[in-house]
Amino acid sequence: MLPIRPIRRKFVYLATVAILIVYCLLVFRPGMHTYSCSTVYHNGFNDTSMRRCRYVYLDLGSNKGVQIRKLYEPWLYPEGKILQFYDKIFGKVRYHSRRDVCTFGFEANPRHMKRLKYVEKRYKSYDINVTFFNNAVSNISSESVTIYSDTNFDIDWGSGIHSSLIDNKTNMTIYEVQTIDIVKFFAENIVPLKPEYVFAKMDIEGSEFIVLPHMLKGGLLCDHTISSMVLEMHDRVREEFQSDLSFATLKERLKDQACTPTTIHDLDDETYTGDVSFEPCEKESETYNTF
Repeated sequence: MLPIRPIRRKFVYLATVAILIVYCLLVFRPGMHTYSCSTVYHNGFNDTSMRRCRYVYLDLGSNKGVQIRKLYEPWLYPEGKILQFYDKIFGKVRYHSRRDVCTFGFEANPRHMKRLKYVEKRYKSYDINVTFFNNAVSNISSESVTIYSDTNFDIDWGSGIHSSLIDNKTNMTIYEVQTIDIVKFFAENIVPLKPEYVFAKMDIEGSEFIVLPHMLKGGLLCDHTISSMVLEMHDRVREEFQSDLSFATLKERLKDQACTPTTIHDLDDETYTGDVSFEPCEKESETYNTF
């Protein structure tokens, strides 16, 4: 066989490089992939990277479930403020629609549960592990507590154990709901999963003044248990809970622990409060930027 002349060798080399460049532009260019709940790629990823419940998302105060939908279908919520945390912690949606993230959502308002259980069923049909509980997050389990809620479903954002968050008292509904001890739940249901990282969102309409001290006492606000959290503090009802807790005092108490504290961010993401028009796992995307 005759040796390839230098000029021909150079041509083959340049042609090969050109083909590789074009391939990378087509395959890895942001927005070129189609993403949906059924999207699963295995390009070099080993089984451990897809371990069930490698990560846990704890959604305290799920409301209609919009924040959880942002986690698994971020292409539907491009302006969501919480997306930056999801992308940083769980990685951008690229290969498996975050099937290695197990979500536990808690919502006290029973009016939302039909919708939430529908979302749960849709996700589980695509092997996405989401579970909702109709309980008021608290420091004790199985205690009946009164929940005050705005009667209009579309603006039902102020339900909680104190009626002061409901501006229109003539348009208020009262429910009796069972509480759940979040520290006990964590020990019994999340610790056995041995997740690499736990991220929490807390928006529980004032009950944080009861729950946060309980979580501190129970050791949940350490980075080896709950690594990071976004929190909305409802200052207007602090006095009703007879609490002196604020972001400043919380940060000081976190420092007093014998562990590295949970990183807590002040965030209330109220984008897409009415949700989007697409049902869970219904809409694919060809424009979601994954890089």
